[in-house]
Parts: sequence; structure tokens; C-alpha cells
Amino acid sequence: MSSRPKPLLAPLLGSLLLTLAAAPVAAQRAPAVPQACADFYSHTNAAWLRANPLPANADHFSRWDQLIALGRTQRDQVLAATTAPAGATVSVRLADLFASAENEAAIEAAGLRPIEPLLAIVNRIKRTKDVAKAVASLHAAGMPVLVDLQVLRDNTGKPYAQVGPAGMGLPDPGFYASTDPLVQPVEQKYQAAVSEWLRLTGTPANKLAAETAAVLQIERDLAKSVLAAAPFQVMAAKDAAKVAGALDLDGVLTAHGLKASQVAMTGPGFFQAVNQHLAKTKPELWRAYLRAQIARDMAPTLGKAFHGPWADLYEVTLAGQPAPTSRAIRARQVLEARVPEFLDAAYTQRFLPVPRQQRAQAIATAVKASALAAVDRAAWLSAEGKAGARQRLEAMQVQVGSEVPDNVFDDLRFSRDDLAGNVLNLRRWLMKYALVRARFAWPAEQWQPLVVWLPQENRLLVTAATLQPPLLDDGGSAADFGGLGALVGQQMSLALQTWSGADAAAWNARTQPLVAQYNVYSATGGATRVNGTRSFAQNQADLAGLELAWGALNAGGAPDANASKAFFTGWATLWARQDKATALAAAQATADHAPSKWRVNGPLANLPAFGQAFGCRAGSAMQRPAKQQVALWR
Repeated sequence: MSSRPKPLLAPLLGSLLLTLAAAPVAAQRAPAVPQACADFYSHTNAAWLRANPLPANADHFSRWDQLIALGRTQRDQVLAATTAPAGATVSVRLADLFASAENEAAIEAAGLRPIEPLLAIVNRIKRTKDVAKAVASLHAAGMPVLVDLQVLRDNTGKPYAQVGPAGMGLPDPGFYASTDPLVQPVEQKYQAAVSEWLRLTGTPANKLAAETAAVLQIERDLAKSVLAAAPFQVMAAKDAAKVAGALDLDGVLTAHGLKASQVAMTGPGFFQAVNQHLAKTKPELWRAYLRAQIARDMAPTLGKAFHGPWADLYEVTLAGQPAPTSRAIRARQVLEARVPEFLDAAYTQRFLPVPRQQRAQAIATAVKASALAAVDRAAWLSAEGKAGARQRLEAMQVQVGSEVPDNVFDDLRFSRDDLAGNVLNLRRWLMKYALVRARFAWPAEQWQPLVVWLPQENRLLVTAATLQPPLLDDGGSAADFGGLGALVGQQMSLALQTWSGADAAAWNARTQPLVAQYNVYSATGGATRVNGTRSFAQNQADLAGLELAWGALNAGGAPDANASKAFFTGWATLWARQDKATALAAAQATADHAPSKWRVNGPLANLPAFGQAFGCRAGSAMQRPAKQQVALWR
């Protein structure tokens, strides 16, 4: 079950236009290091630019590329570990899970033992009416058979169930009874695998052919209904229960710990097919069908007799792999895809010290206070505009690093010699904490650097991987405000830009001069100019973010000269980047960001505080004349 609900995707697209990693940056070829007042970008980043030439066959390379690569390397360290540092409780459990995936001797020795409790549930089916109860019991045991159920939250935070078809072993409903000569062998191989799994789970030889055929027929009927099914429909839970009929949807929802008032459900065709089989299929054939489902689903965690047919069908035949994936690699892939918050928690424990996370949260809180103060003193805003802006800021949830409490994982324990048991335990945990997981869902993993505001949720997120140099370190300098603080302020400024009427006109009047300012800049050092219109939104956000972060730094008293310089240096170092000149020139027709040189020099030239910190004269390249300086929130 995915912990990434789909409603997050749409608001993210707009905000990502102004996020970190996508900004184009100008290559610097100056033979000497310019002074701070002439070209602060090159002055600050000269050492980095010398040490990091553009890689062969690359169009660009930046500090953000380095930070992204570091996050991936750190993630891989977590995923590769079968040991963990003392005290890193989540990492220890993760290491135990991975160790169990590598313990082939224990997997073979276990035989059927890990799935015997599941088979016992199936074997208790004596009458047709027992099937629905068995399905709900299997769901509760961590074995979601026949129907797929996901617990999600809507945009208002209310939980709901998304119920869809499952119970089919082939990856596409169209594979069943296909006349395509390329597809037919797949169903034949699947039928052979089902026959072997039934034999291993107790079907006697004289019934093997009949039970295998019955399993395939149930799946074909379900597949046929899916091909004709309508899309998901939202309905009241009581109406969904009527559509589900004898399936006992309430029991399945209860197994997942959910009492939902609404259910997102497929069209009735699938559930009609299920109910037809509940009415006519004999109990012994239902037992065979459910045993086959259990064996197929758990085969990757069981011994070679189960695992071999599964790997040959799904990985070699269907995926076209030359050889099956090792269990250890598969375990890492599944964990990353289905339980990302577990990996996030382990990553955060290892790579985000608590004091650093607390400092980052304090910086974000200070920037938010600075934004509120800026709104209050904005003489150009109407009283109504101020009230709306304050409401958005005060209601904004700011999450810095993973906030899933470690004790959420307290009952998620793993044995280093029981892979199948560990998988079932993990699935039960997923159901128990489904609502908690939905509340803490992120649009990115903690190892991916990201600062983003989600408009629909009014939520500002900063991932753990972001909280490393050059944005933040353990030294606690004013550079943290110029780096992380300015990026937080940048995203907060987006939340404020929902003006209307006179307020919108006033904001446009304040920001419009940025177009002309950026239009005169050379993108590459030659004739190609920056597209000030295309980069307008980002240029606003950069300047606003710096103003709000500078206000946050000053809230504790005016910084001294060294702190002031560190603040502006913190911003400049974020954007060091090498670019191929031809690619950078071509990008000006499509890019929504100014080149990096101007993401640094452009906004800083509008700030009197920068000129004061570095002693720049009015009219110098880095200190525009006072009448030409653009002020948004100062």
C-alpha cells in the first residue's frame, strides 16, 4: 500500500517550479576572482568553481547535484546495512529485516511454518458463508487477499478507504484467456506455478488438476469483470457495503482498523463477480483459491520450492531479467516503495542529529515570525489583505525533517531468521498505523533534498537531506539564515501571494521592476540575455526569501559585520554551478529561473544591508542606486 496519497501530487507541481534543484546557473570563466562588490557570485564561489569543472558530456553540475548525490549515497548506506549504530533503534530493526532476507539457511529450514497460521484460517472454511469471514481474517493477519484496500486521507484530513480488485496472479487482466501467441505461454506457466503451490500447501495428487483449474477459472472471471469495470467512485460506506454484498466489506475495513464514512470503490462489476462465486463455488474450491493466493503472495519469502516458480514467472519471464533478483535487494526495493517512512526514520536517525534538526526548526520559526511582522508593517496592504496573509501564515504547518515519532515503530520488531514472519509483521503494522502514515505522508523521501510549500495543505516541508552543508551545519552561524532561512522564506512568500483587487495591484507594482532588472543581465557573458519575464516568479521569491530571512536574523539584534557577511555568503554558496554555455543560452527560451550568477547577484544588489556589509558604493554592480532598488517586504 502506498503511503503517498495521490491528492498531494497536483499542488506539488506548481510549487516545484520554485524549488531548489531545477534552477539553471551561469558558468564562470573569469581568469581572476572579482571583488565582492563587482560579482559576489564569482567572488564567493571561486574555489568551488575551480575544484569542480564541468564533467564530460554533462550540461551542468552544481552544489545541488552534489547534495542530491550525497542523499542517495546515505540512503544506500542505510539500505545496505545489516548492522546499525547503537541507539539507532529504527536502524537496528531495519538491519534485522535485511539480515533475515539474506539468511537462506533459515528460510529453507522454516518450510511451511511461517504460513501455517494463514493456511489454518483457510482450512476452517466449511461452508460458503465462511469465506467472507476468512477473507477478513486473512486481511487482519497481514494477508490482503481478494480485494485491495488502502487507507488514505482527503484534503481535509478525513480518512477514507480506497477499495479495488485484487486476487489475480497475472499482472494484467487481459493476460487471462488471451489468444495472443506471445501471452498464452505466460498463462500456461502461471498455471503450472499455481499447481505447484497447491501441491506444496496440501492438495492431494488426485485433486490437483481440478483445483488448479478452479483457481484459474475464478481468476479469469475476476479479470473479465475488471476489464469492464468503471473507474473509482466515491460513495457512502453503507452503499459500498451493499455493492460488496456477501463479501462483508465492513469486516475487511475493521481488519484494517478503519471506520470510514466514505469509500472510493471500483464499479460494481468486480464485486458482482466475487458474489457470484460466493454463491456458486464450493467451499473446497474456495480453500484452494485462497491457499494459492497465500502461496503466491508469500513465495518470495519462502524456500526454493515456492520461490523458484515465482521468480521464474515474475522476474525472468515477465520482467525479462536474466536471473532472479536476490531476496536482500528485493527486500530493500519493497521497503523503499511501500514503507518509505520506515526508511525515512532510519535515515533521519543516522544523518540528522537532533540539535541540528532543532536549530533548523528554530530558523523556520524565526522566518515565519519575520514574515508575520513584515505583513503587519506593509503599508501597501489593505486590512483585509493583512488579515488573510496572517491567517495563512499562522495556519501553515512547517515540518522540518521527519516528524514520525520513533515510538510508532515500537511494535515493529523483526527476527534475523524469519523473513516471512517479518513480512507479515510489517503488513500488520502497516494496517495498524495506516491513518498515522497518511497524516505524515510526504511528497519526497527524507534522503531527497527538498524545500517546498504545498498549497492545498498549506504545509511547508524541509527534508532531512536538505539539512546539511551548504544549507546548514553544526556550527550555528548566520550563514544558516542566508541558506536554509532564505529558502524557507522563499516558500513562505509563495503562500502570501494570493492577493486580489488593490492588494494585487500593489504587489505587482512592487515586483514589476524585477523584469527590467533581469532583462539586462547576460546569461552567458555574451549577447544572450536573461529572460526576466520567464524568471519573474522565481526572482520575486528569491528576493522575498532573503528579505524575510534577514529580518529573522535581525530579530535577535543587529548582526555584527562577520555575521552579516556570513548571511549573504550562505545564500551565494547555494547556487554554485557549472554550465555548458550553449545549453545555458538555449535554456533562456524555456527556463523559469535566472542563471545562478543572477540568483545571487540580482537579489543582493537590491539589499542595502549587503552594500553595508561589504562596503559597496552606491551604483556599483552589487549595489543598485537607492531609487532603483526593489523592496518587497522591507
